[in-house]
Amino acid sequence: MRVAETERLSIRQFRPEDLDDLYNLCGDPETMRYVGDGQPLTRRQTEEWIVVSHDNYQRQGFGCFALTLTGDDNVVGYCGLVRPTPDGTAEIIYGLEKRLWGRGLMTEAVEAMIDLGFERFGLSSIISTIDPDNFPSIRIAEKLGMKFREQRVDEFGLPELLYSIEREDLRAGSQTA
Repeated sequence: MRVAETERLSIRQFRPEDLDDLYNLCGDPETMRYVGDGQPLTRRQTEEWIVVSHDNYQRQGFGCFALTLTGDDNVVGYCGLVRPTPDGTAEIIYGLEKRLWGRGLMTEAVEAMIDLGFERFGLSSIISTIDPDNFPSIRIAEKLGMKFREQRVDEFGLPELLYSIEREDLRAGSQTA
């Protein structure tokens, strides 16, 4: 099921047949160096990710979604909202095939996901946890109005930067523009 479209991307729910495409992305060490513990996923872990995503769609209406280039159905990345809290906060996650880095595609996807999070899914806040060395992700967060909140250590003992955007911040920005 299609969730959103940007100028160059389609955002849709994952399907079981996306396993090979998603594994090609998540099994790549360079692509995954800033995700989780920095290690690529196994094929089994990637398959479990698709199952968990489907469970999240059913339970909460959102989760991690597949990114495809407009006019093509092959998965080239992922973007989604995960780990929702009772107070209406969720974390945005994303990744893209290396061959497509540097083209602004993730900015498009993250912007669409922030809009969906606030407008369709009713979130009050969206956070992003970013490795301090992941300068492209820091630029995306700041470009889209996310604010740096703190540096901390993640569950793997690795340093991370916490960025967030509040629904009110987004509204205030559109009223002054």
